[in-house]
Amino acid sequence: MFLIRLVFFFAFFYLLWYYLSPFYNDILSGVSEEIIQLSEIGELKITESVIGMEKQIWVYHIPKDSPPIKYQARFVHFDMVLLFALIWAVPNINFKKRLNLFLLGIFIIFGVHVIKIFVYVKHEYAQHIELDEVRYFSPFQRVVYLNLKEFFLRVGNQLMPILIWSLLYVKHWWTRQVR
Repeated sequence: MFLIRLVFFFAFFYLLWYYLSPFYNDILSGVSEEIIQLSEIGELKITESVIGMEKQIWVYHIPKDSPPIKYQARFVHFDMVLLFALIWAVPNINFKKRLNLFLLGIFIIFGVHVIKIFVYVKHEYAQHIELDEVRYFSPFQRVVYLNLKEFFLRVGNQLMPILIWSLLYVKHWWTRQVR
């Protein structure tokens, strides 16, 4: 029964995500832009993509002549679909508690997405900024940003929603057992 509910909610949230992702992109890019500006490096631009509704995140290097780096926003936050489907597919949770878990999940995954964009931008600067003969990052920082980016690309996109869902569900189960 859980698997059927999971497939149903995954399809539902995928369709919902497709139409709501431009709105989420605006919020995510606005917050990420402020965080990146606080880190005193770079400039973040969000532009409409040529491919329909999707938006792309354009990151400009400190030297304004360098070409921008592009990230497709859907690769940053597609993991929301799985997280939301997992939260709504779990049986035997009342609606109010499920809604609380859902809202908490949105808050947590949004923070993960902001961190993910920050790491992607810092990694690109760390790898390419020395072309301008200015050293902004130590070798240690370059390795740290490289490893964080690899984590988010290889593991974080698939396992982060499952990890967040597990933590939320264990918290719910634990508080239910204690009462």
